[in-house]
Amino acid sequence: MPNVFDYLEWRGDLTFEETPVNEVDNLIFCLLSYVDLDGIVPAEPQKGRVTIRRAAAEYFFTHEDIQDRPLGLIVPADILTLFRRMAHARRFRDLELTGYTNTVCEVREMQFSALTIRLPGEQMFVAFRGTDDTIVGWREDFNLSHMEEVPSQRMAADYLNTLDVTPDTRLYVGGHSKGGNLAVWGAVHAKEEIRDRMVQIYSNDGPGFSAGTVDSEAYRALSDRIRIILPEDSLVGLLLEHDERYTVIKSNRRGVYQHDGLSWEILGGSFICSEGLSPKGIRHDTLVRDRIDAMTREERKHFTRLMFNLLESTGAKTLTDLHRGGPKVLITMVKAFRDLPAEDQETAEYLWDKLFSARPDEKGKESSEKMQPTARSPKRMKGKIRISWFPLLLP
Repeated sequence: MPNVFDYLEWRGDLTFEETPVNEVDNLIFCLLSYVDLDGIVPAEPQKGRVTIRRAAAEYFFTHEDIQDRPLGLIVPADILTLFRRMAHARRFRDLELTGYTNTVCEVREMQFSALTIRLPGEQMFVAFRGTDDTIVGWREDFNLSHMEEVPSQRMAADYLNTLDVTPDTRLYVGGHSKGGNLAVWGAVHAKEEIRDRMVQIYSNDGPGFSAGTVDSEAYRALSDRIRIILPEDSLVGLLLEHDERYTVIKSNRRGVYQHDGLSWEILGGSFICSEGLSPKGIRHDTLVRDRIDAMTREERKHFTRLMFNLLESTGAKTLTDLHRGGPKVLITMVKAFRDLPAEDQETAEYLWDKLFSARPDEKGKESSEKMQPTARSPKRMKGKIRISWFPLLLP
């Protein structure tokens, strides 16, 4: 079925003066934000802009030795093909890029990247990158489950607040995956003068928020401009608290692989809509809510700390590093687990079992009043521990 590449064939010769920004353009801009444009696109708008055509020429000249996974283990390499085709499409090639930022900080447990695309007239699109290949980025994702605010959310709002807008500015904001979360959170927490310039805010299969965000006055004020787009089998987009007003679209893939925006089906300048979530998507929604709600905020925090301390014990900085490490990664993690205090070992296995093996009670949730092993929890016997779940952490 048709996707964004077909869109570039069909509509790539139409300028934005001829056909205004649409939801497919939104996805294309958000996928472009996954490309590492450091040193190519100016970090500060006052220091200049570069066209997509020129940025692509410089990127592919600099990266002639691109490997099989140029954007990491989980980001589709075909995004670079999309970049090439944008550089040749009349609709996109002369759009100007600026404000590229990419910050990864292990101390703050933060991964943040954003890009501003200047369109004809007083229009601009701000695209926030989703989770990339970095382990710290994934750690921040898990932090969303127990923190009211994570550093990249605050940076998203700060980024928007620095935009040079005028009363005539038409501002679009969007992101894919975690980038969708950042787009909405940043928009809600931006200054009023910035919010007033916003035409549309897109969350492309982005996770939700704490309950306070969705219930806030600022969110409600922007709600008619917030577009939440989910594929039929969505998993990521149903995490945490989310607005129930969302658009469900079709994908040419199944299950969690529908998270790949390149698989979303398109007709003209729109996604092909579905009647609603698939049975699998509904199960995801119910299961995720039950499992996460079954854990207290403190349990989620403890689980995140233990799990990512084990991952970081390998010395890996990215998922690609973990993948390349092969069996050595597993051995290192098992050793690190065995070096933990007995109490942490029991807690880690208890929480893992609770998150992935537990069964909801008749009310659909489990009691989470005490963070301690239960009768069903894994036992340590004669110095041995159950490690069967460790391979699940590997790509």
